[in-house]
Amino acid sequence: MCEKELLGKVALITGSSKGIGRAIALLFADEGGADIVVNYATSEDEAMQVKDRIESFGRKAIVVKADVTKKEDVDAMVQQAIDAFGHLDILVNNAGLNKTMPILDLTEDVWDQVVNTSMKGTYLVTQAVAKHMLARQSGVIINMSSVAGMVGGTSKAPSLHYNAAKQGIVAMTRTMANAFGPHIRVNAIAPGVIATEFHVKAGGSEEMMQKRGQDTVLKRVGKPEEVAHVALFLASDDSSYITGAVIPVDGGLGMP
Repeated sequence: MCEKELLGKVALITGSSKGIGRAIALLFADEGGADIVVNYATSEDEAMQVKDRIESFGRKAIVVKADVTKKEDVDAMVQQAIDAFGHLDILVNNAGLNKTMPILDLTEDVWDQVVNTSMKGTYLVTQAVAKHMLARQSGVIINMSSVAGMVGGTSKAPSLHYNAAKQGIVAMTRTMANAFGPHIRVNAIAPGVIATEFHVKAGGSEEMMQKRGQDTVLKRVGKPEEVAHVALFLASDDSSYITGAVIPVDGGLGMP
C-alpha cells in the first residue's frame, strides 16, 4: 500500500470512540492520512480522546454524538460532516451492540435494540451518506458484519438477535454494492473474536473470551488493529476491483 493512501479523503466511522471503530479511525488517520468524523452515542470522553490522537497525527477530526437508529440524528451528523469537510469519501458502518440472552428469554425490546443498531443504523447512515457520494460519483462503504452471523455465534452465550442482524448485514452489503455500482464500492468485514470490551461482554468474561480464542485455527483472539488494517485496504484504491465481498478476520473460526 502506498504511503498515506487516504490523504485528502474524509471518513465517517460510526461507533468510533472505542474498540474496532477506534482502531479504524486511528489507522485511517495515521497510516492513511484521512480526516475523520468520530461518531459516538454515549462515550464522549473516549470520543474526544480519539479526536486528540487523530489531531496528534496532523489530521483533522470532528466528534459528533448521534444515535444511528434515529433518522434525525443521522441526517444531522452527516450534514455536520459535510459542513466541516465539504465531502465524505468513506463510510464505515461500525456501530453495534450485543446483549446476550437465551432465545426463550429474549425480549422484544432487546431484539429491537440489537437489530436496529446493526441493521437500521447501517441502512439510515448509508442512505444519508450515499446521496452525497453518488452526486460526486465516488465513494467507499464498509459494513461491519461478524463471523457470528455465519457460524451461529462467537461466544458460548446465545445471541439469536445479534447473529441474525450480522447475517443481514451480508445481504445488505451485496444489495448496496449492486445498487450503487459502479460509483460506490461496498464491502463488509466479518470479525471473529476480537480483544475488545465488546467481546468481553458478549463472552461473559475476559477468561471466556480467551478460551473462545482457542477455538480458532490460530489459537488466539484477534486484535482490533488486525480488523482495522483490512478496513484500510478496503477503503484504499488497492482494493479498487473489489465490491460486494465479505472478508472474514476471524483466525479461521468460521471455516466450514
